[in-house]
Amino acid sequence: MPVSGKRPGTFLPGRALTARRPAGHAVRMVFVRHTVVVEPLPYRWLVDALGVVRALAEESRARGQRVVLPDGRAVPDVRLVRGRHLRPGAVYLVRDENGAGDERHEGDTGEGKDTGTGETARVTIREWDRRRAVRLELAVAEDDGTVDLDAVLKSPDRPHLFEADGRVRFEGIPLVPSRLRGRARIRLDDWWTAADTGRGAPVDPASARLDHPWLHADVRATPRPGRDDGTWEVCVTVSLRGGSLLRPVVAVILALAGRRMRRSITRTLDGMAERWNEAVPRLAAMDTGQLRQALLTEARRRGDDGGT
Repeated sequence: MPVSGKRPGTFLPGRALTARRPAGHAVRMVFVRHTVVVEPLPYRWLVDALGVVRALAEESRARGQRVVLPDGRAVPDVRLVRGRHLRPGAVYLVRDENGAGDERHEGDTGEGKDTGTGETARVTIREWDRRRAVRLELAVAEDDGTVDLDAVLKSPDRPHLFEADGRVRFEGIPLVPSRLRGRARIRLDDWWTAADTGRGAPVDPASARLDHPWLHADVRATPRPGRDDGTWEVCVTVSLRGGSLLRPVVAVILALAGRRMRRSITRTLDGMAERWNEAVPRLAAMDTGQLRQALLTEARRRGDDGGT
């Protein structure tokens, strides 16, 4: 059954300021609650798909700086620049499509910065244990800023928790604090329990927070079974708050732009749902063999395009 990707949302305009709020406390200024309808993704498929990706990684081998897949082809755009393949401390350099970062060599102690020609990424293995956790660090450098991300998937054989902590720094923006920090958590077991049975959890299964010296954003999501058509209805709440000495100014700006911001947030959520609904049924229809072949085919295509 086609899924539109959205249900009528609820928009609750926040007050610009709250009287007698103690100094230093954040003030909620914009609040959006919106429900989207998405195609379901079976938990069993997720477990199997993660198993395919992990198996391909573990069956690959390092030959010098190249990482070679089971079919003998090198993984395009990826080099092992430090450590042993998939062991804690291993560092991989990933170049962009324009070839940035392709000149890294063993022993390089840089943190992903390049010569200004584009984007580079460094991926560091902190833990790789199929029963306990897979923990990775990602550092991305571009001409206009950097991104650092720490991510962990607990119990990959039967995943129940994903957590990520990220930091962003922008370059060349005068007078505005250039640092952001974000955190995200998905309790996978709670998510699928709520999505399949409607039984709620003590806390929202998915949550994220973004902190800037002038503004804080909180996002939370909870699924429930759809209306007799097998879909999921995901209720998403987005809350924006001021959190600094400038929060009265920020509050006025958000109050003036609040309606437009709420429309933008709901359009973004609807767009994400539409993209999910386009991709997930096609992916979920693949068995493990088909998924493995699709990943290998994509690697070959990228390698051929890049002249690997």
